Amino acid sequence: MEDNILILEDEQGNPAEFMVYDVYEFNGNTYFALIEVIEGSTEETDEVVIMRVEGEGDDAELVAIDDEGELEAAFDEFVRRDDEFAEEDN
Repeated sequence: MEDNILILEDEQGNPAEFMVYDVYEFNGNTYFALIEVIEGSTEETDEVVIMRVEGEGDDAELVAIDDEGELEAAFDEFVRRDDEFAEEDN
């Protein structure tokens, strides 16, 4: 991970760059909140991708969250944290 940028592959093996926006622990799991970096675009996206860490150490990898309940809870925690950080900045 260089400068908070990760390169992930989609289902077809195409690489995509993501900026790491937040990393947090929730319900015993570690989650990454990622924002896709669109090459050559000056527009910012507000779409956040939440992924869970599976494994430990060198075997750790980011995986998509298939369970809608887990994804919703992890996203809600991200929003809560983001709102909390925004309040601290004011």
